[in-house]
Amino acid sequence: MLTISQALSHLTLRPILVMAIFLASILIFPLQSEGGSGDRQANYGLNTIGYEHHLNPLFKRTQRQTTKYIIVHTSEADLETTLKIVSVGKQDGASWISRGGHTHYVVDRLGAIYKILDEKYRANHAGLSMWKGETNINSVSVGIELVAYHNGEITDNQYRSVGHLIKALEKKYHLDDLSVLTHSQVAYAKPNEWVAYNHRGRKNCARNFSRAKAGLGQTSPYDPDVKAGRLLPDELLAAIYYPESFQFKRVELAGVHESRMALIGIAGESYNSPDTIYQLPSGFFISGNRVSEKIGWDSLPEGTIIYAFTSVE
Repeated sequence: MLTISQALSHLTLRPILVMAIFLASILIFPLQSEGGSGDRQANYGLNTIGYEHHLNPLFKRTQRQTTKYIIVHTSEADLETTLKIVSVGKQDGASWISRGGHTHYVVDRLGAIYKILDEKYRANHAGLSMWKGETNINSVSVGIELVAYHNGEITDNQYRSVGHLIKALEKKYHLDDLSVLTHSQVAYAKPNEWVAYNHRGRKNCARNFSRAKAGLGQTSPYDPDVKAGRLLPDELLAAIYYPESFQFKRVELAGVHESRMALIGIAGESYNSPDTIYQLPSGFFISGNRVSEKIGWDSLPEGTIIYAFTSVE
């Protein structure tokens, strides 16, 4: 038979043991996938899941000074992988490529919103990007990752949640719908063996994002950096984002004997502008404002392809 002191000891230890098991379960088991049970927070009146405690402790928090844009991404992975990468970082074998902090929010397939990083800090989500000549996009934007693929489907629940989140962010930072862009719209690539100049097309991320389904108005009618000659265009992305105001006319030159007149006939007076792009048979691209200096109008080889922006307004 238990003594009174032994009985009291059992009564005292039981709640301590239960509490220890509960705390261990929290530490051992992460948030459940597809809208699991984590710490839910009130954020802009939205029911968000606090995931900031999963952030890599080696991630360096840097405060942002202003917010000009909201950048929408597709994560190109499932929820578990997405949460791991954006929070902990990316690995190449045993080597770390990054230390997390790759977005501010993740929206899963069921519409649950995970808060990864406080908006006041800079998230490394946009990489090499440019919009209106500004290249420090990470420091002036909030990043949102949709758990989806750029060639797949974004769910109605995701559109509903991300629409509410975007509207709340717009209100907080005094932005309009033109400030909401996708990663593929702003990303650009440096010259490589195929393209000789800075150009769009580095990312296809979120090119399937429907602004209308998220309750947003139209995007910019043109790419400001292509129009200003800072970047070469990407034909596919231009067709997706700017089909109503600008379109590509693609023509292959049959010869050079009447090149100047033929070019004017194809591209009009903008034949020598940064907006008109020439793809040489070798695969290299050159903008119209550089042809005279680098090649000469009478020396464009047969098989050169012209991509001309033609306004339809």
